Amino acid sequence: MSIKRTYKYMVVEDEYLIRENIIKKITSLNLPLELIGKASNGKDGLELVELLQPHLLITDIKMPQMDGLAFTKQLHTSYPSIKTVILSGYNDFTFAQQALRYGVKDFLLKPISSENLNECLQKIIVMLDSEYNHTAVFSADPHSLSKEEISNITEVYLRENFKKDISLSEVADKLGFTSDYISRTFKKYKNESPIKYITRLRINEAKQLLINHPNIDIKKVGELSGYSDPFYFSRVFKSNTGLYPSEYRMHHKK
Repeated sequence: MSIKRTYKYMVVEDEYLIRENIIKKITSLNLPLELIGKASNGKDGLELVELLQPHLLITDIKMPQMDGLAFTKQLHTSYPSIKTVILSGYNDFTFAQQALRYGVKDFLLKPISSENLNECLQKIIVMLDSEYNHTAVFSADPHSLSKEEISNITEVYLRENFKKDISLSEVADKLGFTSDYISRTFKKYKNESPIKYITRLRINEAKQLLINHPNIDIKKVGELSGYSDPFYFSRVFKSNTGLYPSEYRMHHKK
């Protein structure tokens, strides 16, 4: 199921001409983006974010009062779902490293070409479409969804939440069906039960952690993979791999 919509964006840039030029370029790209606000510094930008709640924010890295890094750090803390792009005239890798820690989706150097801007924005629109479509189904009439759509929604939910202590009843409640119905539908289209799918995701996650992070203890590996009980984790891991987690790690030790 594909649901299309227009996304709101803001530009925060202290130089007027550059700010207006960015907006002009975005408008010329004819993307599903609507300008809802602009500011000349991070402090004013934060106030507008709280008021307007954009989906996307494009900000300069060097600004008065609150620079782009401090601004994106605040955004990441308070509004982690907002997609952020940083603009800079400074080809400094340190800026990029810091920005990425604050969830920034892209880092573009000035002067910005329409081609690079378009590529960046297209990727972000894909992210926003995906998030919106996955969320919108829970507000739709569940009985208007096909069985295959229900199985796909269940798969996405399980894939994105398998590290948490989740149950199939959560997604069933959201969609207005019973857990048994969700389970049967999932198995029909995915050729395995939801429980087996979750287990496969968790065991694969544990395998990666055991091999790639040899200093993390077994109990923590289990927790990071979705198993709060270390004894249960060991039993499930052995039943799926033939080895206990510690044996698996030793067997694959380089």
